[in-house]
Amino acid sequence: MTGKDHRRFFRLPVASRVFIEIESPPPGSIGPGKVARCDTLDVSHSGLRVRLDESVTVGAILQIGVELPGENEPFYLVGQVRWRMRDKEHPGSWIAGFEVLNALGSDIEHWEAALMEMDERTPSP
Repeated sequence: MTGKDHRRFFRLPVASRVFIEIESPPPGSIGPGKVARCDTLDVSHSGLRVRLDESVTVGAILQIGVELPGENEPFYLVGQVRWRMRDKEHPGSWIAGFEVLNALGSDIEHWEAALMEMDERTPSP
């Protein structure tokens, strides 16, 4: 990514486990669809950057579960894939940026509060 950085929130370099439902289950079926396990590279109030072994479609809106360090329960979020690219450092992997959406039933308020707490604990450079 080049050019001016237009981020509204500071990104925290947090490594955490993420589960992304990359394919919904067939209508009428019970249980999850196709779920990819991946890791965050960094997180912010409004998004996250992840490394995964499968490509995701830019523009897709997906269910995301994030396990942040120090938290007892995962955060269940809805995110839109804003960009993706091949990971040059890890052949066969992808890096994708997700915007966290304010969706009904998601944990976005708890997510924002947890990240604000983490940001306050992070020492300034």
